[in-house]
Amino acid sequence: MKKRLSIFALFLTVNFSVFGQLSDRVSDPSTYKFGTRPSAGTKVLTFGVDVNDETLTKQNLLGKGNLITGKYFLNDDLAIRGGLRLSRTSDFSKGDIDTSLSGGNTLSNKYKESSREYVLVPGIEKHFGYSNIFDVYAGSDLYLGFGRDVTENNEDYSGNMYSYTKTTTGKTVVGLGGIIGVNVFVLDLPIALGVEYGWTGIWNFGGKTKVVNETNDGSRTTTQEYYTQDNDGLGNVDNNYYSKLSKRSSNIDTNNNLRLILSIYFN
Repeated sequence: MKKRLSIFALFLTVNFSVFGQLSDRVSDPSTYKFGTRPSAGTKVLTFGVDVNDETLTKQNLLGKGNLITGKYFLNDDLAIRGGLRLSRTSDFSKGDIDTSLSGGNTLSNKYKESSREYVLVPGIEKHFGYSNIFDVYAGSDLYLGFGRDVTENNEDYSGNMYSYTKTTTGKTVVGLGGIIGVNVFVLDLPIALGVEYGWTGIWNFGGKTKVVNETNDGSRTTTQEYYTQDNDGLGNVDNNYYSKLSKRSSNIDTNNNLRLILSIYFN
């Protein structure tokens, strides 16, 4: 995070230095106009650094786990904004074991692990003022996140014995956010640098793990179903097995979504 902030600060310094030089170059025919406000139909790709590094609200800094973020101006002072993240990983193996080489009584196995996550952050912005240099706006965001982790560990043994275990961990994240922001247009469009901050309320539902274990000892089949969690409501490591388990958490705070923003405009 410190490295990202340093890079962003250097970018700000360089661009404001350029602004100071260009504002004096009135005799150069290639002098740029300083600042041009976006209008209806303008599209914006945004990149940002979350100073407080909130996991769900990470902006697009082209890093793993970041949202892809952008805006679209419905008219000169109203824009819709949105963030999107789609993530899925999967590993699988299945095989018959040569017991003459490996020994033991395991005849075959199948292992599978998968993880997926979807995050949607739709929002809206109302822009104020008509300066070609400063752009002040206020808005709100809705956070929707869904995730599911699944593991399967199936082993077959000699004597018609086996052990099949499947674990499933699901989660849902819902949140609301209110933001105030300011942009400084650098040169003529398409670049602006800015800051936005505000409050967010995040509710996490789920996070418990359902375990289904089916075993056969050669004479009968036994099925067990229970729930586990990594940490309890006090934050302690929890090694208990539950027949029923509810799990949720929430966080509401001001200024916990402070961001430095780079916006690139295009039509």
